Amino acid sequence: MRQNIHFFLYLAVIFVTVNSCSTVSDNSDNPLFNDIYATSSYGSPVILRINSEVFDSINTNRLNSISTGDSFEINSVKRINDILEVSISYAGGCKQHSFEVIWDGIVYTDPPSYINLFIIHDAKNDKCEALITEILSINLLELIGDNAYKDSCAYNIFTSYNSTTTADATVESSN
Repeated sequence: MRQNIHFFLYLAVIFVTVNSCSTVSDNSDNPLFNDIYATSSYGSPVILRINSEVFDSINTNRLNSISTGDSFEINSVKRINDILEVSISYAGGCKQHSFEVIWDGIVYTDPPSYINLFIIHDAKNDKCEALITEILSINLLELIGDNAYKDSCAYNIFTSYNSTTTADATVESSN
């Protein structure tokens, strides 16, 4: 019986040690794990989504040069208080396009801390070729919540057309 108590204490110590030394913070218990809807400066619908399975699937495909969604370019990104303003361009003009900003819910806490985001574009089969430029506004307070990570992390923004480990755009922390 005494050996069983020592064994369970040993397992408990290992469990606490492994979990306390983790360098990744998974916010899967975050109450914000719902889709949040917004619009862009051009009126395109924008969905802010926290979903690790969708994120991992897109990331795996991206690294294997399999793109998700329609092409677009990130022109610039700037942070104004709790808003990331992402200037993007794409071909279109005949239909209303939509966008998804996807976060896996993970904050990488090893310095420098960062958060990875994907932006996916749905052109709705728009065959027009006008160059559209608009600004997607990502409300970090709605997406990340009001915690220390929101202001202390850099934000790496990827498109699914980028098959490298380097983000299309990065916004440094506001601290």
